[in-house]
Amino acid sequence: MATSYEQFFRDADKDNSGFLTLDELTDILRKRGYKDGDSKIKSMFRACDSSGDNKVSLDEYLKAMGQIPDKDHKAAAMRQCFRDFDVNGDGTIDAKELDAVFKSMGKTFSEAELKRMIELSDKDKSGTINYEEFVEKVFG
Repeated sequence: MATSYEQFFRDADKDNSGFLTLDELTDILRKRGYKDGDSKIKSMFRACDSSGDNKVSLDEYLKAMGQIPDKDHKAAAMRQCFRDFDVNGDGTIDAKELDAVFKSMGKTFSEAELKRMIELSDKDKSGTINYEEFVEKVFG
């Protein structure tokens, strides 16, 4: 499990200093889909920074990971997955975007099959899948 945390740390450490600053942590969390406010991120940062030097080492980060509730990780993962499908970033997934993602995975579906996938998830009958519909269908 530490391997994915180590990768997260390396991705966040933009200046390769071996430490995370509050700005680096905030940037990576926002990019990965965390929605909590800045005060919560500052609180997480302070919880990680056990030495009190305003930077977080890899060891401090790994030790602190147990302090972030698992549900926050899952929610962020769901948002990131949705963003991966929502290619144009408009907050919905249409048949073209669904087709593009499936093709990138080596899967091909007919237009009728893609339309049916959308229909099965599209509770509000908009012709697209919004975030709530996506979560309900994929993770529900």
